[in-house]
Amino acid sequence: MSIMKNSEMRRRALRRALNAGLALGFLTGSIAFTSPALAQLRTGRSSDREFYEPSDTIKPSQNSSNAKARPSKSSNTGVVQASANEELARTPNRQVKQHSTSVRHASGSSESSHVEQAGCKNCQAGTNHSHIPVSTTIRQSAMDAEQTVYEEPSTLSEVVQTPDAMVFGSSRDPYMEGVGTAFMIQTPPVVGNFFRRLQFRVEAATFWPEGQNLPQLVTTRRPASNPATDGLIGNNDTINLFGGNEALGGATQGLRGELGSFFDSSNSHGFLLRFFDMGSDSLSYVSTPTSEPVVMRPFFSSDPGVNAQSTVAINYPNSLNNLDGTTGSLNANITSEAYGGDILFRKSLIRDSVGRLELLGGYQTARISDSLRIDSTTTRNLDGVTSQLRDQFMTTNRFNGMTLGLNGIMRERYWTLSGMVKLGFGNMDRTVDISGSSTITVPGILGSTSTTQEGLLARNTNAGSYATSTFIVAPETNLTLGYRLTRRLEATVGYSYLGLPKVARVADQLDPRLAANLSNPPSGPRTPSFTLRESNYGLHSLDYGLQWRY
Repeated sequence: MSIMKNSEMRRRALRRALNAGLALGFLTGSIAFTSPALAQLRTGRSSDREFYEPSDTIKPSQNSSNAKARPSKSSNTGVVQASANEELARTPNRQVKQHSTSVRHASGSSESSHVEQAGCKNCQAGTNHSHIPVSTTIRQSAMDAEQTVYEEPSTLSEVVQTPDAMVFGSSRDPYMEGVGTAFMIQTPPVVGNFFRRLQFRVEAATFWPEGQNLPQLVTTRRPASNPATDGLIGNNDTINLFGGNEALGGATQGLRGELGSFFDSSNSHGFLLRFFDMGSDSLSYVSTPTSEPVVMRPFFSSDPGVNAQSTVAINYPNSLNNLDGTTGSLNANITSEAYGGDILFRKSLIRDSVGRLELLGGYQTARISDSLRIDSTTTRNLDGVTSQLRDQFMTTNRFNGMTLGLNGIMRERYWTLSGMVKLGFGNMDRTVDISGSSTITVPGILGSTSTTQEGLLARNTNAGSYATSTFIVAPETNLTLGYRLTRRLEATVGYSYLGLPKVARVADQLDPRLAANLSNPPSGPRTPSFTLRESNYGLHSLDYGLQWRY
């Protein structure tokens, strides 16, 4: 019994000691949390908002509306106390403030300030003592401190910029509130200045290039009638399968972009990088022995004694009058692509609160590439002889030169309207490559295969690589409408046009009559022939995307 009694007494003593320790810890924590001095050490500012904001500077000439914020001479405290509600009422939503670095001193005639009382051990202990009066002067430099305020809708977050950092947050005042939600990116001064003046735009673009007239390259007749006349150019019953109209003049999806910045804080000198990529536009036709009964390749035969429209039968059914039908397939394809860009230096000519006008000068480049290829395989049903034909035409146009122009922008609340007009001066280098081949395969024990570097429309009379250069003037214009989504981000939609004269398009490099002399041995006119043919190229686009403005 004595042992159990002693154990119970020890447990009760331990429980009382534990309760006393918890009560003492709670009391100590409450005092530390509510103490003004410790609150200032914990948060970095007075819990009673005992410090001025630069926007709260009280000048002697202010009217009586601010009298409540001034300390009276009979007051026991020398520091102005402004409530949080009063401060937020004076501060517009989403302000970005350029704070002064001047030191502010509390004014008043009392013996001490709240800051001194909060940090004094004698004040906390209640011991009688005295303080040296606080200085009553307010520096004139703080009175005249410059303040820059930018107003934004209350739904936006601030971006506070310092000489070597960018601070992002979601509080009303990034210097006094929202400490837990703000973060800072430290950057070197040069990098920080670059990003603060950055302009970046990425846009999806729908392009409409100038089309090109493609001659009748693959034809048919439905139904088959006579292999000597079916598919001839000029016949009323001839149906075009590939060519015979304007090609590659439809819409295609591409991309545009801009990257720019300024070299100085006044935004008077800078650079602008621009690029566009139309992507690849193509048109194809593929036939198989079962897809189309009659597939013909028309041309103008300039053989001596013929000199008339003719065809090569790729796929033609047998008939009572035609025991020499053919079975074959054909693949025809034409593609075009264009891309280019600028490296521009910009100088401000006119600049005010409404907009800006800039002078542009720099380097411009553009490239237009076309390709046309026709491959066919034909087997004669009578003897099984197979013929493979290939015709290929390629053109490349490269423009390099200097460019001069004007770039302007106007702002009205959330809307911006920008436009650009410029001219490029330089060389247009044109390259045309033509090649062809023909392979004849004879089956059987004594079969053979022979290959020559001649197709149907690309033969040794026009095959080769041809390069020329000429001087051109290339106009370009752009008009863009933007709507500001946030302080820096805009949604944009615009129209652009680029003109490039004296361009070599691939469809123009074929012999205009599709003339070909297939005589063997060669005799008569040397056709097809090559002559460089030029045309004007225009590229229209509708652009829509996002822009990040400095």
